[in-house]
Amino acid sequence: MFSIQRSRSRRAAAGLAVMLAFASGGWLDSPVALADPGSRFLVITGAGSSNIGVLGLDRAGKLSKVAGSPFASGTGALSVTITPDGRKVYSANVVSGTVDGFELGADGTLTPIADAHLDLGGPGVGILAAPDGRTVFVSTGSVTNELRSYRITDTGGLAPTGAAPVRIPGISGLSMPAISPDGKYLFLVGWLDATVISYAVGPNGALTQVDSVPAGLMSTIPGVTPDGRFLYTSNEAEGNISGYSIGGDGSLTPIPGSPFRTGVMPLPHGAMFTSDSKRLYMAEAMAGGIAGFAIAENGALSPLPGSPYKAPAGTLPGRVLVDSVSQHVFLIDTLTVQGTSRVHTYAMAADGRLTSTDAPAVDTGLIFADGPNAWVATQ
Repeated sequence: MFSIQRSRSRRAAAGLAVMLAFASGGWLDSPVALADPGSRFLVITGAGSSNIGVLGLDRAGKLSKVAGSPFASGTGALSVTITPDGRKVYSANVVSGTVDGFELGADGTLTPIADAHLDLGGPGVGILAAPDGRTVFVSTGSVTNELRSYRITDTGGLAPTGAAPVRIPGISGLSMPAISPDGKYLFLVGWLDATVISYAVGPNGALTQVDSVPAGLMSTIPGVTPDGRFLYTSNEAEGNISGYSIGGDGSLTPIPGSPFRTGVMPLPHGAMFTSDSKRLYMAEAMAGGIAGFAIAENGALSPLPGSPYKAPAGTLPGRVLVDSVSQHVFLIDTLTVQGTSRVHTYAMAADGRLTSTDAPAVDTGLIFADGPNAWVATQ
């Protein structure tokens, strides 16, 4: 996450509370058309908000506001996850120290799941649903984090798996998880510790450490390619991306040429991929744009034509979402002169080049959309 916000969260979760006085669930403009049947949505949280935004997404890449969005939730969500069937949403909340679960309806509405509310006893940092939709992993804590696992019940509720919580080694504050597509291995980065750790995932959510390798300074928001071959982390303090090959046993080997430089003073933030695992896109907060890379057969990165791609003036890019169905990339600004975070649409050409479209930016009604805070839900 951005170093200013992350340092506040590290000292005390209440550091986000200053922004909460400005958060309001009613700042969206009046709703327009709901999502087309077929039900695809962007689900987005705000670290300075007490709600979750949902936008409809049609197969042409057009966004629409969902009536009632943003929906009330816990406070200070840095992370959100969606089950593979696109019907359950869970957020981890730094300020309220909770996990909150919701049913995502076919019309995009969020309905709280009564037995999916957890009091963590400390800041909720990262959250991730397993690819089989049966388990949720939650990282929680302040300067040091631990990882807990919960079983998703038939009703969408959350219950402890029985596996012992795992203390993440070192000064592991603000650790965010990623998982291999087959669900066998889970990965964490230590933002303060400059390490990447891999764990083998047992059948009951138990975790066994496999490997620990160096990462860059302020390494954050790891991402695994859809084919499960590579892991990439964004190193905020160094302005580059570390890449690793994932072994069959979950071990990590640096990719030749890693780390890979992004833009000038970029503050890179969260790798996202095309479904064929051939391209990577990443928000560059300070550089004000999106970096795009081609992924070689060995995992090495090379800039795409025209990269980086500029963000609108007056915005601080925070997160990108890649939609391979419509061949669009969505940029979510974290800070903007307009106050609440907005989503900007880019068309993706055959060579990977991004071009800003004439689609108007869509207001999420959220404050400070930071972290692994947005995903595409497909039902």
